[in-house]
Amino acid sequence: MKDLEEIIEELKKFRAKRIFIQFADGLRYKIQEIVKKIEEHGFECVISLEPLYGACDVRDLESERLDCDVILHIGHSNFGVPSRIPVVYWDYFYEVDALYALKKEIDKLNQFKKIGLITSLQFVPAMEKVKDYLQKIGKEVYVHKSLKYPGQILGCDVRAAKKIEKKVDCFLYVGAGKFHSLGVTIAVKKPVLSLDVEKKQVYSLEKEKNVWLKKKAWYDVKLKDARRIGIIVCWKKGQNRIDEAEKLKKELENKGKEVYILAFDNVSKDKTEGLKLDGLINLACPRLDDELIF
Repeated sequence: MKDLEEIIEELKKFRAKRIFIQFADGLRYKIQEIVKKIEEHGFECVISLEPLYGACDVRDLESERLDCDVILHIGHSNFGVPSRIPVVYWDYFYEVDALYALKKEIDKLNQFKKIGLITSLQFVPAMEKVKDYLQKIGKEVYVHKSLKYPGQILGCDVRAAKKIEKKVDCFLYVGAGKFHSLGVTIAVKKPVLSLDVEKKQVYSLEKEKNVWLKKKAWYDVKLKDARRIGIIVCWKKGQNRIDEAEKLKKELENKGKEVYILAFDNVSKDKTEGLKLDGLINLACPRLDDELIF
């Protein structure tokens, strides 16, 4: 991970004066402290408080309107999304004690010998400590590198789990919250446990998976019979699939459906209230299916 001094040097290379700050939600409690340290080096900072769903969400137009020279994306690695102005990515790892919860609830892993580890970007160092501990107590640990760091997954990319599924008895997600671990749970057949460093618990998301699958099956049946359908698209830089939406619209209209393309920045089901629609098809972030189903 780059430290603050490296980030400052990178910002200076662009001769930046005003910086547009986008940050992962877990950094909300630290963002003012981070910004003050950046401003000590002579930069002006503008903090974006709009929801940020990952490195696919680059707010370059908004940055330009506020006369910013560079975007500083804190808490995400480069997703390859094009931008009208330079973007500096700062991985930024969280300092957490993952071993306390693991040792406290290690009995929940007793039945598993071969464990696949996965994590989200901010918890990569914590996962490495978990790996070392599990190996010391005799577990076989598997970690696959699909993204920048071994074991790293995104909400929309769980290849690090899929690639080793046949080798493991279970997966252990190291991180916080249920978003990433639920994504893996839905994608694989092996058990998935979450080592939640905030709740200091190890728990399964099998119940959530079963609820998700049942609602998804019900929703698919309902959509098949729907006459009026909305296709969701998003204008975020890394989520724009308008061409696919136009193609799908024509296909559905040829089957006698009445179809509308609905454009969003931040997608939520309540924004469709008042529209006469029988069903929605998501062509924005694939994990927004959770929002539509639940």
